[in-house]
Amino acid sequence: MQRLNAELRVIAWSAQARRLARELNPLVASPSAPREPVAALDALGPSLMPRTARLQGIAMGLSVLGTRATTGLVETLTRTAVPADAPLPAQLAARAALGGAGAVLAAVPERDGQKLWVASVRSTGRLLRDGAAGGAVHDLGRFLQRRYPTRHATRPLAVGALSTAGLLYRASRRLAAREPVVDRSSLPTSMLPGALATSLGVTAAGMGLARGFARSRGALESYFGPGRSKHVLARLVNAGLWAAAASAAYSAGVAYVGRANQKLEGGYGIPPTSPLVSGSPDSLLPYADLGQQGRRFVTDVVTPELIGEVMGEEAVAHPIRAYVGFNSEPLYQTGRAELALAELGRTGAFDRSHLLLISPTGTGWVDHTLIEAAELLTRGDIATCCIQYARYPSFLSVQKVALGRGQFRLLLWGVKQRLEGCPPERRPRVLVFGESLGAWTSSDVIMYQGIEGFDHYGIDRALWVGLPWLAKWSRSGMIRGSHTLVPSGTVGVFDRHEQLAALEDEQRARMRAVILSHDNDPIAVFGPDLIVQRPQWLADGQRGRGVPDAMRWLPLITFVQTATDAMNAMLSAPGEFASFGHDYRADMARFVRDAYDLPASESQLERIEQLLRSLELERAQRIKADHPHAAPPAPAHRSGDDTMRAGVPFRSRQPLGARLRRREGRQPSGRQIDT
Repeated sequence: MQRLNAELRVIAWSAQARRLARELNPLVASPSAPREPVAALDALGPSLMPRTARLQGIAMGLSVLGTRATTGLVETLTRTAVPADAPLPAQLAARAALGGAGAVLAAVPERDGQKLWVASVRSTGRLLRDGAAGGAVHDLGRFLQRRYPTRHATRPLAVGALSTAGLLYRASRRLAAREPVVDRSSLPTSMLPGALATSLGVTAAGMGLARGFARSRGALESYFGPGRSKHVLARLVNAGLWAAAASAAYSAGVAYVGRANQKLEGGYGIPPTSPLVSGSPDSLLPYADLGQQGRRFVTDVVTPELIGEVMGEEAVAHPIRAYVGFNSEPLYQTGRAELALAELGRTGAFDRSHLLLISPTGTGWVDHTLIEAAELLTRGDIATCCIQYARYPSFLSVQKVALGRGQFRLLLWGVKQRLEGCPPERRPRVLVFGESLGAWTSSDVIMYQGIEGFDHYGIDRALWVGLPWLAKWSRSGMIRGSHTLVPSGTVGVFDRHEQLAALEDEQRARMRAVILSHDNDPIAVFGPDLIVQRPQWLADGQRGRGVPDAMRWLPLITFVQTATDAMNAMLSAPGEFASFGHDYRADMARFVRDAYDLPASESQLERIEQLLRSLELERAQRIKADHPHAAPPAPAHRSGDDTMRAGVPFRSRQPLGARLRRREGRQPSGRQIDT
């Protein structure tokens, strides 16, 4: 009896081992199994940004899920023609017919400016062809497995182990080839286990959701009973329940993120005292209502003392900063814009020479390097105004674009009406800035007017940074200056400052909108068209700076790669500026000078860039601080006796301006831009 039990246990373990071996065998596990390793390896290929192990695993997992979905559609078409138990020749004939049809569609010529539906037909053909080929490999593997069965798991385990080892080897080679492609640290091969673990987790989660959806649908069909109409009703109810659950989970997550973005940071616990900024005792807007980003905005204002030390000349005025937070919304939709106009009037903003209107990102964030550079370059003779329209990351705030666009339009129109009552010689220059989602909301205001919209709203110049592909201004062709509403030379798109500096003074003076968009910024190129169409920025001979030469377009895979790159686009560290991806801090000071036509010498710009790094390092310490005294105070909160004056740590009492001016005297001065 004991011997019989032992034999039964051995048989059971052998059966489980064979089952595991079949699952590990990339040829016979499922019709999509032959293509899944290829998709995972393709996801490891070069792309726009370096990735962590987690992001690489997400890209691999999503690519595998996409492959399973497309192969499932091909399998449905195949089983419509022949059943699963049909002879092998019949199944291979059906696969060949589908693959041949796919090959014909995939052979549709690719041309510049081709319609999206034509590209969709070509990509559908490629997926159909590849799915049929993978299914044929699976059918042959299953046939050989049935033709030459084995009682032991040794052979299938060996095949599965060899296949897995080969795939891991190929993956490590792919990663090794990927590393030198990007200037920054890429995913080292030692992180491959973490990427594979994340990939398996993403795949398991996706398949779990798919199985849960199918099981709930089957349960509802059983509950409603037989009949075609009842089955349709059951499927509609099932889809509605899952959509409601997804919506509830999304709303809960967004609410949690929104609350986190409103918390009071220790380094920003003291309200400003200057009446020239929002949140002060004289302000119409309470400090607590400004939110996390608003409190940083009004606290880190540059002081006249700091302007004088850096620019080497006396400041004209103390900069004005007005910020309307998300929590400041009254009962009617136009309330935030009216509050912003009232706050601008209270601070005397309309008496300044420059009025900078900003649309923030989804969280309400504005690049501080932009504001600080503008305040320094204008010698403090500037008022900056920003209205928050959401408090979530930009990818969760896309549904708020219409609200942000409407608020910014009301602000522009209100400013235009207010300035109509001022003499022309006393009106400030109205400047516009937006970055990322803020560039989308602000540029869409004049979408249907083009450059004429600048005159309609009284805008002198605009600087848009990291403009998303989804923005209407981008998709209409205005970003390339190819639209009828954009006269030649009035809009310029640049990857780096050297391109803008190469223009003649007359060309820069003619320009009304400057768009700074890195060639390898995933947010600026990410769109649904990547699923089915090769973009221009991946065409031979048209790749820009930072776009790897080894990167190639693949249906669905490139879309997944660019999506994960967009999640990692802002590779930044405090004080370490770089002109890369969605990080525009290294470009900001020079683009602010030239886009807004503000005077500054090369030596002044160098000092500004040095100061911007120092201020950002201190800001990072204030953000992490537990209480106001645990971090360096903001420039406006410092006294004249502080050893850290105006945001720059000194080893001596010698003013920064004197030291930098002495250094400037030993160096040739840069060019001066005339206003």
